[in-house]
Formats: sequence, C-alpha cells, structure tokens
Amino acid sequence: MKIAWVITGAGHFLKECLEIVGELKGQAVLFFSKAGLEVTKMYGLNDYLAKGNIYIVNDEKASSPSCGAFAARRYEVLVIAPATSNTIAKCALGIADSLPTNLFAQAGKSQIPILVLPSDIAPKIESVIPSGRTIEVYPRPIDLQNVRILKAFPGVTVTTSIEELKSCLKPYL
Repeated sequence: MKIAWVITGAGHFLKECLEIVGELKGQAVLFFSKAGLEVTKMYGLNDYLAKGNIYIVNDEKASSPSCGAFAARRYEVLVIAPATSNTIAKCALGIADSLPTNLFAQAGKSQIPILVLPSDIAPKIESVIPSGRTIEVYPRPIDLQNVRILKAFPGVTVTTSIEELKSCLKPYL
C-alpha cells in the first residue's frame, strides 16, 4: 500500500473522494475517524466501500498506533480528503488528539508528503446533503484562515477541488 487516506466527518466531496480511492486499485489504505464512519453511513456510501478493493484500518485506540507506519515508511503519501474545518483547525494549530490529526502530525514528522482537500475552501460553497438536496454553506473567516495557515506548512499540499486532488495523485492512478 502506498497511500494512507483519511476520511473525516465531512460530507462535502465525500462521494468523489471515495470514487478516487476506488480508482487507486488497492494502492490506498482508508483510515476513518469516528465521524467519518458516521457520515459515510449517512450518505449511504457503506455499500460502495464493500464493493471495491479497499483496505480499511479501524484504529480506535487513543494512542493511534497506526501512526508508526509513517516512521517505518510504509506509505508514500498521506491524503486527508475530505477534511472537516475541525481537522483543518487542529492541524493548523499543531493539535494531534484524534486519528486524523495524529496521522497528519506523524506523516509530517516523517517527511511523508501530505495532500489535503478541505471541505471549506471558499466563502460560499454549494454542498449536497445526505437527502440529495443542494444547500449553500458559508464557511467562517477562521475556517478559511486555517486553510491558509495549512498551505504554508512544508510538505503539505492543500487542494481546492477534486480535479486538483486527482492531478496530485496522477502517479498512482
């Protein structure tokens, strides 16, 4: 496995991200936060996961032992997509108290490249909710500021669209 992919509790971009994981043909290992599992179920995407050649790690331990795989160089890249504003804020501030933020911290400490697709990427976003209806979402200024902070981190590439994320993953597709 070359790619460690984290799914957080964001619904925006979720289906598209799981479609990309499916295109990676077994090169990715999925890590779900608790909220990521809940949201995937709310959007009715659990069946999608069962159909594909997708390896899922369910690391619910407080110490996130899966993080050791980065120091051991088991992965070439960490992808956090979609990333909630909560995960983005914690990463931007150096807080590592959840599976996604611990993986982010350890990948950075191991100099493993990190790709992030925040769910809050613009002052106004159209997003599809679990019912299929499209709504308008207005990220707070602090959410957008945290994305800007993360863009300045060495080794971190913040993408702003599915197309840009796919382009960064082109060597694996």
